[in-house]
Amino acid sequence: MGNVAASGGVQVRRRPPAVDERLTRPRRLVRELPDLDAGRLRRLIRTGDLAPCFDPAEDASAGLTEECPICFFFYPSLNRSRCCGKGICTECFLQLMPSEASKLVHCPFCKTKAYAIEYQGAQMTSGKEIKQEVALKSKN
Repeated sequence: MGNVAASGGVQVRRRPPAVDERLTRPRRLVRELPDLDAGRLRRLIRTGDLAPCFDPAEDASAGLTEECPICFFFYPSLNRSRCCGKGICTECFLQLMPSEASKLVHCPFCKTKAYAIEYQGAQMTSGKEIKQEVALKSKN
């Protein structure tokens, strides 16, 4: 899970910060999601396992520095693909997830089967720079 930390060999669950109720409801969905379980979604956001439905910005300002590569809006933090680590906002993730009638979803970035995400909270700028540096080194 996204909010578990190791402490002396023991896993300790960090308490996620309180989330404003309005950030637990998607507001920008392009299509209606008939099988969306609003209660489960709210619970996943409140426990810190899924990023809140933040208000998006069209440019990187006021601390909104992470861009969702699907909708191209900026957010304070994003969910991360478990397979490749790419960021995705909650509302884009919800629209990618299969309905009860469809099959498994592949990662939109690396095409891995059985797409899943995790939320690790806001990523510090230095962490982003380190990831970019590692990615550049691995390409060379």
